[in-house]
Amino acid sequence: MRLLLALSAALLAAAPATAEVETDFVTANRIFGQVSAPAVTGDIAGEWLPLTTLTNAMGTDPEPGLAESALERFCGNDPMRGAVITAIDEASFAMTEPNSADELTYRFDWIGGAQFHRSFDPEALFRLRRFDTMEGERGMEMRARTLEALSQPTAIYRIAPDLMAIATPQRVEIFGRCPA
Repeated sequence: MRLLLALSAALLAAAPATAEVETDFVTANRIFGQVSAPAVTGDIAGEWLPLTTLTNAMGTDPEPGLAESALERFCGNDPMRGAVITAIDEASFAMTEPNSADELTYRFDWIGGAQFHRSFDPEALFRLRRFDTMEGERGMEMRARTLEALSQPTAIYRIAPDLMAIATPQRVEIFGRCPA
């Protein structure tokens, strides 16, 4: 009998709590259930700091207060620290690459759901990454790989009004909006 009670208690502890699943589902649906361009692009203009670069790459949670501290320290002090986003229309926006001195701007055009087509000036990208100085087969290979990686559809999720994730097959970058 004790074994049966212990097994029952263990199984109940391992089962997901319905209330938790419901709350998580509402959150996931709000973030990933975006089916229109305005769900992503609405009120997107501003300076956005790439927060992912501030965390370690070990897959652990960032230190408490890291995002808020970074937004306080970097936003507004050096306008090129963050990505500057400008709305074009309700289905498109432009994003100037962080720390690019306005040399590289991506344009994002809505495809459907959270998917966007990203376009850019390849020569500006090669200059910024110094691929334009690479000669021979190695240079051609680096330029081709970069173009291939950046030409794939990009998923953009507005996690919250001031938090956004830009996902490509290679990585996910999380941006926090700088205070106005």
